[in-house]
Amino acid sequence: MVILLFAVFISPAAAEPPPLQLAAAQRQKPATKPVPKPAGKPAPDDFDLLPREATPDPAALARQQIVEQQLAKRRTMLQLHQLGGFLTLASLTTTVVLGQLDYLDKYGGGGDTGSYHAWHRWMGVATACIFAGTASLAVFAPVPIEKKVQLDTATLHKIAMTTAAAGMAAEIVRDFALAHQIIGYTTLAAAATGFTVLTF
Repeated sequence: MVILLFAVFISPAAAEPPPLQLAAAQRQKPATKPVPKPAGKPAPDDFDLLPREATPDPAALARQQIVEQQLAKRRTMLQLHQLGGFLTLASLTTTVVLGQLDYLDKYGGGGDTGSYHAWHRWMGVATACIFAGTASLAVFAPVPIEKKVQLDTATLHKIAMTTAAAGMAAEIVRDFALAHQIIGYTTLAAAATGFTVLTF
């Protein structure tokens, strides 16, 4: 009995070929070499979901860098332009108030003391300088990306500020007090409109 058990353990399993037959069978199998892929055509399972990115053109990269620099410069100049807009509106409002007080002093029974005359004149000069500097920031800001002309808030702003600029130029003529007053209020209204359409 023990010998039978021992024989079962030592004998090869029925399903397994003897070691000599296994070695012979392996020698008879032809060696399989990997089939090379054709150079021109990809295999059916070898594909990209996204197209390959093109190699960046150095000239295009240089142009893009210039555009980005100009956009950064434009952004800075327009932020300063916006700050100048606040200063312009404040100084123009002060000029109009001083002009109204000067008008009432001279023509409204205030005794023509001239208390506000110099203040109004010099505030007007300061306002014109602030307005010119503020406008220059917008006019000379680089425009790397051209924009189609259309009726939008930027166009309304330009129209209103052009009207304000014409009003400031007309204010140089001071001989006609009533006309000067009307132009002053018109200029303030145009500047306030131009400021409002971009701010709010």
